Amino acid sequence: MGYTYEEVFEAYIKLKTYIYYDSSNLFMRKQLAIFETNLADDFDFINRLNEYDFFKKKYSVIIEEKDLAVYQKKLKIFTVALNLFHVSPEYFDQFLKRIEAKFLPKKITDRNKDSKIITNKRTSNEYEIERSTVFIDAPIEIHLISVLWILKKGIALDKELFDGCLGNRLILNKGKDKVVQGSGLFKPYPKQYQKWRDDAVKAAREHLDKKEDILIVNLDIRDFFYSVRISKEKVFEGKIVTRRNKVNPLNNLYEIFGRIHDFFTRKLMEYKIPYDFSSEVMGEKSDLCKYILPIGLLSSFVLANGYLADFDKRIIKHARPIYYGRYVDDILMVISNPVLPEDRDDTVRELNFNFEEYLTWINKGKSQNNESLGEKDINKLLDVEQYVLLNFHPLISLIDMPTFLSPNNTNKLNDRVFKLNGFERLYCQSDKTLLYYFDKDESALVIDKLKRDLEEKSSEFRNYSDAEDAEDFEESAYHLLYDGTDGKIKTLKDYKEDKFGLTVYLSKRIFNSLRKADKISDGEADKIVKFFQGSNVLTLYTLWERIFVFLLVNHKSEAYVQFYLNCCEAIKRISPPPIKGMVNRDTYQAHVLEHLDSANELALSLNPKFLSEVQKVKRTYNFSFNTLKSELEFYRAKYSPTDENSYFISRYRQSNLIRHHYVAQPLLSYTKTSKGKDYKNFTDLKLYF
Repeated sequence: MGYTYEEVFEAYIKLKTYIYYDSSNLFMRKQLAIFETNLADDFDFINRLNEYDFFKKKYSVIIEEKDLAVYQKKLKIFTVALNLFHVSPEYFDQFLKRIEAKFLPKKITDRNKDSKIITNKRTSNEYEIERSTVFIDAPIEIHLISVLWILKKGIALDKELFDGCLGNRLILNKGKDKVVQGSGLFKPYPKQYQKWRDDAVKAAREHLDKKEDILIVNLDIRDFFYSVRISKEKVFEGKIVTRRNKVNPLNNLYEIFGRIHDFFTRKLMEYKIPYDFSSEVMGEKSDLCKYILPIGLLSSFVLANGYLADFDKRIIKHARPIYYGRYVDDILMVISNPVLPEDRDDTVRELNFNFEEYLTWINKGKSQNNESLGEKDINKLLDVEQYVLLNFHPLISLIDMPTFLSPNNTNKLNDRVFKLNGFERLYCQSDKTLLYYFDKDESALVIDKLKRDLEEKSSEFRNYSDAEDAEDFEESAYHLLYDGTDGKIKTLKDYKEDKFGLTVYLSKRIFNSLRKADKISDGEADKIVKFFQGSNVLTLYTLWERIFVFLLVNHKSEAYVQFYLNCCEAIKRISPPPIKGMVNRDTYQAHVLEHLDSANELALSLNPKFLSEVQKVKRTYNFSFNTLKSELEFYRAKYSPTDENSYFISRYRQSNLIRHHYVAQPLLSYTKTSKGKDYKNFTDLKLYF
């Protein structure tokens, strides 16, 4: 017996619910809108309208119900094709071929980082990408396979995890053998993340009260999902099926699931992201024997947690922390009465961590693992490095940064990383490792202040008053770093853009504008548009949709257009790292432009006529858009985004995947007129009958 339509439908609802509430992966949201409406935006979108009729006929799928939605008919065909994959794989073969890797900028090379000059200049002739985030971009049929895998196999992995593993945990029933009925799949992010962070501070405070010294360590694994080397057997989890094998159709799922990872791993091998790792995943017969985990595939969350389960056990057993919590690849440890560098007793060396022996030990295997630590004295190491070595070796080692992790394969003096032992390629940068030490005999006010700050940040988006909205944009946008007394020019060391502050500011002002008539001034809109230029635009790409909505609800169409053009101007100047095999400039720019296009599309779906209401704005935008078509390949096949009757607007309304928390009048998007050509402004406080 194979899969039933009911099982597939349940998995689809869980997938759709996750995508609906997710605010970061616009590629996946776009794929869902295409799945439900058939409104793709590439050259062959007409062909895709016919492909389901073809497969319906090929697999002899009988759909008796006349009132089924488009997506329900597709799920019927999906179910039959999944059960028959071992004899007729054509259906899934076409979707596997559509798997793409999409690049977005994670870090831009700072060419002025060694300068002593503090400047507000963020524009440049070129923005060289130092590190990227790579998402899997795949049809919904592929994502649906990953959810079905979670419901069949992921549950067994999740239930074995310890309670302190809090990131992306499944909502299991009391028996921990099934995901609970309903639309939910993972436990809500805010509560889980808050518990992970707050429990660490709570444990530290309690043991300080018991007159114990406390050490809090925060480790973040570098490029975690791409650094996983998970064996082929663990992914396939079953017999590889062929046309000749008489196997249970249930094994079809594991075969397709394995091929997804095979396709995506090969994609990253071609691009050499984050470096050329082909020798680490290829077997003796030049076949793939290990896989990386695709970011954006829901099953990757479950596999990632399972991959680090052994590390969790080793830390708990050998380091014996009073608190150990992990949020996917973000690790928090609290230990009491830690070993301090100044506590070493050189008179009895056998009782101490012996750094000379450690050097011999780590360098002994350097030829095999390409890892070493130069001839250094322990006193020349950073204090953070000494604390970690003294308290967590041999669970965690310190090595020179491998050249393949450094930009352009260069390795600067004193660049070192922590390595999680027992894993091929899991590293944490020592300069980004956070360490907090609290002495039992000193004041505990600092940890109390930390606890209060965390509580305030947790409630930033809840129960705010109009008075709180009066805070300046400048206060939210920047975090000033002083070396001494705050507020003095001579002590200003540097400043950083504050992503969290910007997120809070934009969210508050959006909801404030949605509930009352007064809007921001032109000056305030211009101030925000000027801030988002150059490298700021690229590094803060996750805020693009929010900025579009902010300008839309405040009726600032000119500023909206200028912000869009600022983004395009910065994207035109993107330069990927000059590494052979790396994604080329045009492809990289196209991926970032697609994210921008999706953010723009989602915002305009709230008010499709927004940019055409003011003739001056419409003319400016049309003229600029035509110029962009001649400069950027991505836009040459695009219609003008100012056309409110364009298919790119209607697919989010037809699939009801707009951001409903921005709709001023509740349930307005569920009316019949909302899906017709007479598009209303969902952000308008007035009701038109």
